[in-house]
Amino acid sequence: MTQHDAAKAASPMPSREAAANIVFLAVVACFFFSGFAALIYQAAWLKKLGVLFGTSHIAVATVLAAYMGGLAMGAGLAAKFIDRVNRPVFTYGILEAVIGVSAVLVPLALTGAQGLLVLLFGNQPEPVSADGAWQSLYYLLATFLVLVIPTAAMGATLPLLSRYAITEDEQVGPRIGLLYGVNTMGAVLGALAAGFIFLPQLGLYGALFVGAFVNLIVFGIAVILSRTAKARDNDKGPSVPAASTAPSFHWVLPVMLVSGAVSFTLEVLWTRLLSHVFGGTVYAFSIMLASFLPGIALGG
Repeated sequence: MTQHDAAKAASPMPSREAAANIVFLAVVACFFFSGFAALIYQAAWLKKLGVLFGTSHIAVATVLAAYMGGLAMGAGLAAKFIDRVNRPVFTYGILEAVIGVSAVLVPLALTGAQGLLVLLFGNQPEPVSADGAWQSLYYLLATFLVLVIPTAAMGATLPLLSRYAITEDEQVGPRIGLLYGVNTMGAVLGALAAGFIFLPQLGLYGALFVGAFVNLIVFGIAVILSRTAKARDNDKGPSVPAASTAPSFHWVLPVMLVSGAVSFTLEVLWTRLLSHVFGGTVYAFSIMLASFLPGIALGG
């Protein structure tokens, strides 16, 4: 063996597994910034809805309901079509770009919904009650329709990244927990930054543009990762057991449904209580999320 060959043997090139781990860590970092941007949007949308509603707790409930409904829809659609996705990291990057562009347009769409409400219910013989059930239902439906594109795209990101990240059954818990926990910690910082820095200093659209800029950076990184992930056959998803082999219903699902309902009921109530202390809905909302989400992240 020559001296050159001995040197090569002593310092081998990174293995395919090591390269895949590096790409996975980069994807985890992208998911952190994705969570950061998502909570900037949530706080900004709440600010806009608070102006439209004029009632803070209804705005909080509406934003949370529409936001989580969109996440659930996106996750459900991703689970249905995920086996057809051959490039999950690249598709994830596309979703991040969609989130950034559509999130900036949400306040304009909400203003349009307000104008439509005036067109439909204006010129009444007496003022319409702001607490009316029909008006609240209209705002809920309009907000869901306006938020459905960015929130559904957000909801689809975790299933897509899980498809890339998980190659063995033993990785399901650790890697999904890591992705979810890192994303949630990013959301904590995003909630605080939005409530105490971006919205007060940059205004509504300034905060939204910061979030969109972060999403577009993540999009660029994801595109680069999808081209360099040679350890996973050019970003193709791993072979996983077919979803049809698992039962379609499990007893734990209704338990999770009730748990989620209780959790978000508490979020609305805690925001309401904190608003009496801090005086501003966005401040109270940001502090509530910054207290609520770290527990979720640590649990994940």
